Amino acid sequence: MSPSRRSLLTRLFLAAAIVALPLFGAAGARAQSYPTHPVTLIVPFAAGSTSDLIGRILAERLSTNLGQRVVVDNRGGAGGILAAEYVARAAPDGYTLLFGTIATHGISPAIYTKVNYDPIEDFEPVAGFGTAANVLVVPASLPVKTLAELNAYLRAYPDKANYASSGSGSSAHLSGALLMARENIKATHVPYRGGAQALTDLLRGDVQLMFYQVLPVLAHIKAGTLRALAITSPRRNPALPDVPTMKEAGLDDFEVSAWFGVYAPKKTPAEIVAKLNAEIVRVAAMPEVHQVMNEQGADSWSGTPQQLLAHTKSELARWQKAVDLAGAKLAQ
Repeated sequence: MSPSRRSLLTRLFLAAAIVALPLFGAAGARAQSYPTHPVTLIVPFAAGSTSDLIGRILAERLSTNLGQRVVVDNRGGAGGILAAEYVARAAPDGYTLLFGTIATHGISPAIYTKVNYDPIEDFEPVAGFGTAANVLVVPASLPVKTLAELNAYLRAYPDKANYASSGSGSSAHLSGALLMARENIKATHVPYRGGAQALTDLLRGDVQLMFYQVLPVLAHIKAGTLRALAITSPRRNPALPDVPTMKEAGLDDFEVSAWFGVYAPKKTPAEIVAKLNAEIVRVAAMPEVHQVMNEQGADSWSGTPQQLLAHTKSELARWQKAVDLAGAKLAQ
């Protein structure tokens, strides 16, 4: 290379580096100043649902850590799809986040024939935040006390039994569909727009069974108005120590734990994702958070964005197989 050409390339490289310096500086400043106004955490299910309750545990403490209010915005409907679509199209600036769930990033993309977002390509995974097993409950008025007795009841009344869920595509829905497929029994799925109305109808006896997270049904179980038959976690839950696992109740390989994690729109700056991840991990590690969640039948869980991404991919594959087994594909 001639000296004149080498000199020209050197000058061009230095010029490019000088131009780039303010950009790197701006990125660092953006991470340090973020957030400068309230952050919205979109929860894909109604107020009072497990995702809402756990999302508010996070939002309250994250507000303190970030120095700005984290506002919970409930946008229920279509198994979390509406909320996920909204966040996927939001500005990638860290001010609109999704409190993603097993529904938005596991079940719904598998169960619906069409969703208008890609759970991998349209989001930046930030951090996981909690898991909650499903518990199989029936109204106290139903004459069954075990999973075996429930199966016998459903075989005796195949055209009269209904099972409720917090919505099509929810873990409650798929848990019920899998039970029907695995035990070769029949009950009609009745989806609700959130769990509150489903619980009301279950307590009245309008529907005969429901899988739901421990948090919303715990008080009813303790009061004796609902009867817990089995829990879908691999181990018994400390909040319900007398309730057997599905395996103990007679059904092997039936584990369904709802999970929750924070996702940002794709192309959210890496430094903002990193800051959010650090603060969410801090919240998940708080002893008070462990205690509050354990008392309500949930566990805190977190990790790196890469770990949440790997978990998401694993869940998508797992639920695609489950949907195929249960024959539960739905049109959107």
